[in-house]
Amino acid sequence: MLAPKEGEMILDACSAPGGKTTELAEMMNNTGKIIACDIYKHRINLVEENAKRLGINIIDTYEQDASILNEQFIQKFDKVLIDVPCLGFGVMKRKPDIKWQRKKEDIEEISKIQFEILKSSAKYLKVGGEIVYSTCSILRNENEDIIDRWREFLKEEEIKTPIKYEIKNIEKILPNKNTDGFFICKIKRIS
Repeated sequence: MLAPKEGEMILDACSAPGGKTTELAEMMNNTGKIIACDIYKHRINLVEENAKRLGINIIDTYEQDASILNEQFIQKFDKVLIDVPCLGFGVMKRKPDIKWQRKKEDIEEISKIQFEILKSSAKYLKVGGEIVYSTCSILRNENEDIIDRWREFLKEEEIKTPIKYEIKNIEKILPNKNTDGFFICKIKRIS
């Protein structure tokens, strides 16, 4: 859904272990630039190893908490991918232990992080740029509620800034015998 193009500047804000990052680079024919971030250095090393193994040289890695605004990234990117940390309820058929490991409090905690990541990452888009917010969860709290909460936040922000966004596409894929469950929302910055 991100549809990267050759020569674009792209941020993968939650990139490790790097499968999506390297796929983006391959779709871009190894031209342009991808900034790949993760909160943990050992996971950044995985992205670097995958890029090296595949002969990809357009990926720069940064150890960074995606929920904290990076002033250097503001209005720098054509596209931003945020495959946020989630509770994983869309992949339970492959990881059935998820249902025993999660508590109700986890939903509140993870949704705060997800909201902060979306809030920060949207500021990194150039005018006309697009962001994809995704999870491997099917819980409304981690998906539609985050997008709704962000829209409400934007209404409050409109007083301070003329920046506007448009929801381009929302897909919720429920798990079935052929696929895991996912949520994907594409957002465009229009001013």
